[in-house]
Amino acid sequence: MGDNTLLVVDVGSSALKAVLFGARGQMIASAARPIATRSTAEGLHEQDPDDWWSALRAAVGQLADSHSISAIAFSGSMQNLIALRSDGSPTGPAVLYSDRRLEGSEIDRLGARLPADYAQRTGNRLDPAHTILKLMARQRFAPHAANQPVLWTFGAKDALTFRLTGNAVIDATTASTTGLMNFAQRSWDADLLAVAGVDEIALPRIQPADTVVGHVTPAAAGQTGLPVGIPVFNGSGDAGAATWGASADTPGMAYCYLGTTGWVATTLDHAQAAPPRDTYSLADAMRPDRVIIISPFLTAGSALDWLARTTGRPIEQLLDDTALASPGAALFLPYLGGERAPFEDSQVRGALLGLSHTSGAGELALAVMEGVAFAVRHNLEAAGLPRTTLTVIGGAARHAQQRQILADALGRDIAIPGDSETMTATGVLRMVAASAGITLCPVAPATVIKPRAERAACHEQRYAAYLAASSFARQLSHSLA
Repeated sequence: MGDNTLLVVDVGSSALKAVLFGARGQMIASAARPIATRSTAEGLHEQDPDDWWSALRAAVGQLADSHSISAIAFSGSMQNLIALRSDGSPTGPAVLYSDRRLEGSEIDRLGARLPADYAQRTGNRLDPAHTILKLMARQRFAPHAANQPVLWTFGAKDALTFRLTGNAVIDATTASTTGLMNFAQRSWDADLLAVAGVDEIALPRIQPADTVVGHVTPAAAGQTGLPVGIPVFNGSGDAGAATWGASADTPGMAYCYLGTTGWVATTLDHAQAAPPRDTYSLADAMRPDRVIIISPFLTAGSALDWLARTTGRPIEQLLDDTALASPGAALFLPYLGGERAPFEDSQVRGALLGLSHTSGAGELALAVMEGVAFAVRHNLEAAGLPRTTLTVIGGAARHAQQRQILADALGRDIAIPGDSETMTATGVLRMVAASAGITLCPVAPATVIKPRAERAACHEQRYAAYLAASSFARQLSHSLA
């Protein structure tokens, strides 16, 4: 027991990250490998599940201590449509949660086939991202799966655990994003499966995060370098894992995740949450009596990535440039790929307003980060989340300037935990530690960043302009579509 280690693998939107934890929960080593996404102007967003497998193999190969791994657990992106053969290989690309090819008329047509009490069954009102819609239209989204037996799964992690063990399992957090799970019962809903035209036998079993899915098979061990026979824990979809990583798995605390995309969230008792709500409700991956209230937005760290590509300046240089800038005329709307919350609009697009001949890289970078911060605030307010110190995690808040600008634009204290970029892995660690024989040490206190009064006052005035500009952009987008 004293030498136990746990490898947590997070299959994110842009990278696979592997973190090896020791017997007391300390981080021993980590590795990361990029994951490519295929996108088109028509809203297609796909990844190759074989790339996830290759990234896992490469990440394990980077770890000098891979031979010492005692167990492995997973997190990853949710709300995907993935078709797998019996050996775990994909029949074709995975359609991502961010895919926006379904148009309003198609959503209405498919939605009309669903039971009238769909929202009560699933805990969420119908959303274009619900995987049931893509499953109902699978002749368009997964023609490669036709005329052969397939396993349908919905989390990137679940494709990997199936390939490692031969067993198909999913967590309740991921399952609750599909539109196929009865939220109260935490089981697949027979009526919804009938509408989608799938049998329950073709779906993974819904199990808690600390369930052992199976053990690494000799074939999988040979391909990945993982020790043969080690237990594979179910883990949780990324939002559930991040909630536990931010220690927001008990009611009364809000947090924000900033990665390629982002979200704000809190945890409520099921009776208080009373789903369905205007915001997303996710089942906690461990506790049947807890609900994660989450408001997801589509553009976070990807906004600064876009500016870096457009200007030809590295992100670190752009961040340094903001130290010499103050909030000016430039105002950024971060709707580069539409929006999910606090409003659903696949047509709206981003904008930079208030530009002049003197607008420089520093002012634009500051405007972009302010715009993302305003999206955070907009979601916090729309979801009615508690106005406490906001815990912020994720790689898009790694730089001191990003953190300070976020605090200024929000006008509130933010708390940055140590190793905030690995909080998703830390969340899975917290979920499975007891079952994996890991004894967790107390965590160091978070770093609290306070807003600068003068800057906060300036951002407060500009926030009203942001809301007005967002409303206008939504009206304009339909004319430009």
